[in-house]
Amino acid sequence: MRAFLSAAEPSGDRIGAAFARALRAAHPGVELHGLAGPAMRDAGVAPVARVEELSVMGAAEVLARLPQVLGVRRRIARALLSGPRWDLAVFIDSADLHLPLAARARARGTRTVGLGSPQLWAWRPGRAPAVLRAYERLACFFAFEPALYAGAAPGQVRWLGHPLADRPTARRTADPDHLALCPGSRPSELRRHLGPFVAAAAAHGAPRRTLLLPPGLDPGPLPAGLRVARTLDEIADARAVLTKSGTITLELAAAGLPFVVAHRVHPLTWALGRLLVRGVRHLALPNILAGAEVAPERLQRLDPAELAHLLRALPADGPALPAGALGEPGFAARAVDWALS
Repeated sequence: MRAFLSAAEPSGDRIGAAFARALRAAHPGVELHGLAGPAMRDAGVAPVARVEELSVMGAAEVLARLPQVLGVRRRIARALLSGPRWDLAVFIDSADLHLPLAARARARGTRTVGLGSPQLWAWRPGRAPAVLRAYERLACFFAFEPALYAGAAPGQVRWLGHPLADRPTARRTADPDHLALCPGSRPSELRRHLGPFVAAAAAHGAPRRTLLLPPGLDPGPLPAGLRVARTLDEIADARAVLTKSGTITLELAAAGLPFVVAHRVHPLTWALGRLLVRGVRHLALPNILAGAEVAPERLQRLDPAELAHLLRALPADGPALPAGALGEPGFAARAVDWALS
C-alpha cells in the first residue's frame, strides 16, 4: 500500500504524524511519502517537501515568498500526480493548497481524505461543493461542521472528534510568579509577536517568564530571565499565558490555563480579512465555540501595558470548553479506520 500525506503547518504536522503511526499499525508495510514536518518525518513519512518551507500564513506573507511556495507546490503535484497512482492521499487542513491537488488526485482514482474542514462558518461558505469534489472522505474536527455540507453524499462527511483529545496536558498547581508567552510556531508570527509579548511580560513584572516555541524555531537573542520551553507540559503551572490565536488556544483551554489572546498580521492581510470574513465576532477558537469572549482578545494594535493589565486580571482558572467539544481520544485510529473502510 502506498499513501501520500500532506500537512502545510506545524499543528497539521502533528496530526499527520499521529495518522501515519496509526496507519502503519494497521498496515505495517505501508509506504509513506508527502509534505512532512519534523513530527511526520519522525513517524516515517519520507519528505517530498518539508513543512518548514511553507511556514507562512496570510495573503501578504504568502505573496512575499510566492516563488518558494509555488516551487513546493510543483514538487508536491509532481510526486502526487505523476507515476504510479497512490492508494490513499490524506490532506490536513490548508485548503487553499490542498483542494486543487486533492481534486486532481481523486480524478486519477486515488482515494482522497481531508482531515479538518475549511472554516466555512467564517468565510467563503461557497467553497463547500469544491471541498466535496476534492475529498472522498472529510473528517471534521468540530461537531457543528458536517451540517455545513448539505450536498454531501451519505457518509462522505463525518465528525471524528478533535486530535487534541489525544494530547491532554494536565494543569499543575499554578505558580503565581510564572507567566508564559506563546508567540507562534512560524518565523513570521515570531517576528510580529515577540517584541510586544516580551514588552508585555516586562510590564507585567512576573519574575518567572517562559517562551513556548516549537522545536527548531530559533528566537535569537532574548532578554535575561526569559527561558525557552518546547512543550506545553513545561508551562502547565503558569498563572497566566499570553498567546497568539490558533490551535494553541484550544490546547490552553483544554489544559485549564488562563490566557489572553493577542494577534497581529500584515496590514494587507488584515484589510483583506475584514473584507472577506463576515459574521464572526471572535478569532480564538474557545471564544468561537462558546459564542462569547471567554478569553480576552486583542487584535492588530498590541499595547504591552494593556496586555499586562489583562493578564493580571485573569481568573485563576482558564475558560472551559463546551462539554464534549473535542470528542473522545483516539482520533487518528478512527480516521484511519474510516479512511480505509
